[in-house]
Amino acid sequence: MEQYKTRPTKQFLRRNSAPGVDSIQGPDAADFGVMPGTSIMLSRSTVLDKAPSATASSTPPVPTPTPSMQAARTHQHRLNAAQEQRTYQDSRQRLLSHIGTVMGICEDLKRERRFPVQYAKQPFSVLGLDMKMGHQAVNDIHKLESGTLSSLLLEDKLSHCLSHLDNLRGRVADTSSKVLVTGDLNSGKSTFVNALLKRELMPADQQPCTNMFCEVLDATLNDGVEEAHAIPDVTQYNRLDSSTYHVIEMRHLNKIIMDEQPSSRYQMLKVYTSDRRSTNESLLHNGVVDIALIDSPGLNTDSVKTTAIFARQEEIDVVVFVVSAENHFTLSGKEFLLNAANEKTHIFIVVNRFDSIRDKERCRRLVLEQIRQLSPATYADADDLVHFVSAGSIDISEEGTPKTVDAPEFARMEQRLRAFVLENRAKSKLQPAKHYMVNLLRDVSLLSESNRVNAVQASADAKRQLELDQPAYEHLLQLRDRLLHRVEKMASMATSQIQRQAAARLEAAVQAIGEHTVDQLEYPGILLIWQYAQDLADCMSQRLFKEVRQQENVTRRETTAALESIHAMAVEHLGEFPVRADVDSMKRNRHCVTIDVEATDFFDLDEKLSGCAISLGAALAIGSRMMGVKDVVSSLGGVNNIRRMVIPAIGIASAGLLLYVVSDMRSALERKLVRKFQAAARDSAHAEQQARRMARESRKVLRVEGWDIQARLQKAIETKEHQRDEMTAVVHTSQESIEYFTALLEKSEQLLDKVASIQTDSTTRLYN
Repeated sequence: MEQYKTRPTKQFLRRNSAPGVDSIQGPDAADFGVMPGTSIMLSRSTVLDKAPSATASSTPPVPTPTPSMQAARTHQHRLNAAQEQRTYQDSRQRLLSHIGTVMGICEDLKRERRFPVQYAKQPFSVLGLDMKMGHQAVNDIHKLESGTLSSLLLEDKLSHCLSHLDNLRGRVADTSSKVLVTGDLNSGKSTFVNALLKRELMPADQQPCTNMFCEVLDATLNDGVEEAHAIPDVTQYNRLDSSTYHVIEMRHLNKIIMDEQPSSRYQMLKVYTSDRRSTNESLLHNGVVDIALIDSPGLNTDSVKTTAIFARQEEIDVVVFVVSAENHFTLSGKEFLLNAANEKTHIFIVVNRFDSIRDKERCRRLVLEQIRQLSPATYADADDLVHFVSAGSIDISEEGTPKTVDAPEFARMEQRLRAFVLENRAKSKLQPAKHYMVNLLRDVSLLSESNRVNAVQASADAKRQLELDQPAYEHLLQLRDRLLHRVEKMASMATSQIQRQAAARLEAAVQAIGEHTVDQLEYPGILLIWQYAQDLADCMSQRLFKEVRQQENVTRRETTAALESIHAMAVEHLGEFPVRADVDSMKRNRHCVTIDVEATDFFDLDEKLSGCAISLGAALAIGSRMMGVKDVVSSLGGVNNIRRMVIPAIGIASAGLLLYVVSDMRSALERKLVRKFQAAARDSAHAEQQARRMARESRKVLRVEGWDIQARLQKAIETKEHQRDEMTAVVHTSQESIEYFTALLEKSEQLLDKVASIQTDSTTRLYN
C-alpha cells in the first residue's frame, strides 16, 4: 500500500509554533516596524532568543519577543487560522463522506453470506483476532474453518468496526472542541474559566470548591436555554431525553458545584450558558470553532488518576493545565503531566496569579525548567503554549461583558488558546478517523486480495477435479445399467428354471401317485374296507405334499446358488457388503390335495358294464344258434320244466356276480381313488400353482438382493453427483467470490488513496 502522499518540497512550519512572515510589505509592514520598500523574514530564530536545548543549563534563557514581533506573529496566526479553517472544513467533509463509504463496505462484507470469508496469513491491524484456546493463543487464524470465521468471528469484528466508525463519524461531525481545564488544588481553575467566559459562572473561592467535572457549552446547543444538566451516567446522557439528567437552575449552580454530596450522585455537570459578546470575541461560539470548557476538580491523591484518564479520552482536544505561580508544579501536577503526556504531546499551560510574584523573571525561569523536564514538546513551543497571566485581574461585569480591556498577556493567551484548539482539532478529530480508516481499508484490501487468490485457486481446483472425476462418473452410470440388467437376467433365468423343474416333478408325482401309495398300505379285509379307503386317500395327499416340500428344498438351494452368484457379481464392482436377502424367508406350502371317499368308489361299474356287454353279445349269438335245439328242449321238458330251471339259474348267477364284486372290491377301490385323486390334482392345477408359487418366492428373495444392489448403485451415483454438485457450486461460488472481492479490492484501494490524501495535520504550508 502506498504511504501518505506528500506534495513537492515547500516551506513547513512547526505546528503550535509561531510561523514566519515572508516578505511583509505595504501597509502591513508599518505595523511590524518595517520601512516601506523593505522586507523582513521572521522565523523562530529571529523572534525568540536561542531556545535552550535538552542539554542546556538548569536556568535556560527566557524568550523576550518585542511588541513589533508579537504583532507580526499575531497577524500571521490569523492568516494561518483562516487557511487551516478552510483546510479543516474540506478535510472534514471528505472524511465524513469516506466514513459513510467505509461503513457501507463493512455492512456489505458483514451481510455477505454467499461464500465463506477466510483470513489471510498476514497480520491485520484492525480486523485481527486475538483468539485463545485454553491457555494458548491461536496464531494461524486462516487455518480455522472458514464458515465459522465468517458467521461468528469476522461478523463480530465488523460489528465492532461499524460501531467505532459511527463514533468516529460523530466525533468528526462534532463542530465543537473540548478543552479540559485542570490543575492543582486552589490554582484558580474556576477563576480562569470565568475569565475566559467573561462571566461569573463557576464558583471561585480561596478554598477548593469544584467537586465534579463541569462542562460549559454555548446555550445555542440547548435551543438557547440557559440551564445546567446534572448527569448520573455520562454514557446514557441525551439532551433530548430528560430522564437521563436532572435540570439545575443557574441560580443553584454554585451550590451544586461546591456541595460535596452531589459528586456521589452525579458523574458530570453540563452547563449551557450564553455568551453576550460578538462572534469574533466569543470563545464558546466564535464562528470558527466552538469550544466546550470542562472545569475539573483540583488534583489530589484521589483524582490524579481519574483526571489523567479523562484527559486521554479521544473527546478531549486540548488540555489546559493551570498552575499557581506561587506553588509552581506540585507532585500531583507533575504526575498528571507525565501521564497525560503519553496521549497529549502538547499541553497548554497557564501560570496563574503571576501578578502576585515579585521576581517574575525567576518564577518564569523555574517554571519553564520544570516544563522542560515534564513535557519537552510543550517546552519547545513555550512561547505559544506557556502563558503567565493573572485571571483574577480580569474585570467582569454582571451582564457578562468586561468593563475594561483585558491585559495584553491574557488577550494574547486567549488568542493562542483559540489558535491551539483550532490546530489540535485536526489531530484530535480528523487524524484518528483517518488513521483508523487507513488501517481498516488496508485490512479490507488484504482480506479481499487473499480471498480473491483463494477463490481463483478453489475454482481451478474444482474444475480440475470435475474433469478428473468425469470418467469415473460416466463409468458408474454405465455400470448401473449393465449390472442391473445382468442381475435381472440372472434372476429371471433362475426363477424360470425353478418353475419348470417344480412343475415337471409335481406332475410326475401326480401321475405316479398310485405306485407309491397302494403298496404302502396293508389291506385290512372286506370288513374294514371303508377305513382302508380313507387311509388310501390320506396317503396320496401326504405323498404329494411331501413331494412339494422336497421340491421347495430344491428351490431354496437353487435360489441360494443364484443369490450367491448375483451377490458375487455385485461385490466384484461395488466391494464387500452383507447379503440382505434371506432364503429362509421363503414361504412353504400349506395346501394339500384332498378327496372324499364315496360308496361308488368301491365299485368299478365302468369295467363291469363293459364285461357284461361282451357277455350279452356272446349269449345272443349262442342263443341264435341254439334256436334249433328249442324244439328238442321243448319236446324234452316242456314249458313247465323250463320255468323250474330258470329260478335256480338266476340265483346261481346272482351269487356268482356277488362273489365277483366282493373279490374285486379292493382293486376297484384303489383304481377309483387313484383316478379320482389325479383328476382332483389336474382340475386344481396343483402342480402349476405350486411351481409358480415357488418361482414367485424365489423371485422375492432375488428381488431383495437386486433392490439392495440397485440402492447401493444409486447411493454411489448420488454421492458422486453430490460431490460433483458441490464442486460445481464451488466453481460458481468461487466465480462470484472472485468478482466480489476484485470489486471490493479496487474499491478499497481507491478509497484508501482518497483517505490517505486527506490533510489532517495542522502544519501550515507557505509557498514561495
